[in-house]
Amino acid sequence: MITNEQELTAKSGKRGIMGIVLLFVLAGSLVGMVPVYMQNRIESLYRTFDGLREKASLMNREILLREFEINKLTSMEYLSKFAERAGLELGDVPVKVRAMGVPNE
Repeated sequence: MITNEQELTAKSGKRGIMGIVLLFVLAGSLVGMVPVYMQNRIESLYRTFDGLREKASLMNREILLREFEINKLTSMEYLSKFAERAGLELGDVPVKVRAMGVPNE
């Protein structure tokens, strides 16, 4: 009977040690995966950043094209040609008006 009890305590001791070893292996593998996760996350953020930067540059290009078109359409040369096509007399030519020195409200 004593041998059975000794065998049981030896088996339970081995199971306890195996459990602790398994816990350390699991914790070690989790710690080893953290740098890989962080690298993947940073790579994903860089891809998002590059996409947003590309969209911003396209929008800035579109803004510049619109401003160029506005400046072309409001130029005195264009307005005088428009007046000739529309049949306006010299005194009826539209004049480009700008607000100078007015603070933005």
